[in-house]
Amino acid sequence: MLGPMVTGAADPPLDETGTGMARSASEQHPHDARPPRSPMSNMTREVEKPRPVVELDDIDRKLLFLLCEDPRVSQRQLAREVGMSPPAVGERIARLERQQLIRGYTTIVDWSALGYPGLVYIPMTLATDADLGEILTELRAIAELTELVVVTGSYDMIARFRIKDHAQLQALLLDRIWPIRGLQRIETFLSLGEVIGERNVRDLLEGTVRDESAEAAS
Repeated sequence: MLGPMVTGAADPPLDETGTGMARSASEQHPHDARPPRSPMSNMTREVEKPRPVVELDDIDRKLLFLLCEDPRVSQRQLAREVGMSPPAVGERIARLERQQLIRGYTTIVDWSALGYPGLVYIPMTLATDADLGEILTELRAIAELTELVVVTGSYDMIARFRIKDHAQLQALLLDRIWPIRGLQRIETFLSLGEVIGERNVRDLLEGTVRDESAEAAS
């Protein structure tokens, strides 16, 4: 007569040595025990690298100051201001452009007058399995995005957006930001108004140029 069948733990599988001791998962797949790499480890190739410092003399700094004050100023006027010939001034400006210290000439627009008075900051944290390239592609496609920076601290990035009104903010969050796969956490900071706007390099050069003018006069 057959005895009752006893159920319980299965016998461990034999390993190659026949000892009956199975290898642990970490022994079978030693690489699986490693923590996953952060998607931010791929940010190095996305972040704009700082350029080498360009050596400037007093005339270079004064030309930069004058160009920041009025990008439409003529070379003849610049030449009078710095006491050089127009061709010499033109060559200096061309050199600064070749060195990419002058990267372009632009128009400064009043965002409120354009119809975009709202300023929104959205810090973001990425999930460990996020596709960084896909997230950046999604963000770059948002026309209202004016700046995206990588930061230290509890967040990975902070994005800045310009918006018209509450309805556009709602559409931005519900239709564009929240659907992005790989964003683990975001917050929304709505600006109540600017106290000090984005500074122009002219403000940094102003003190230097003023000091040089005072020394020349003394």
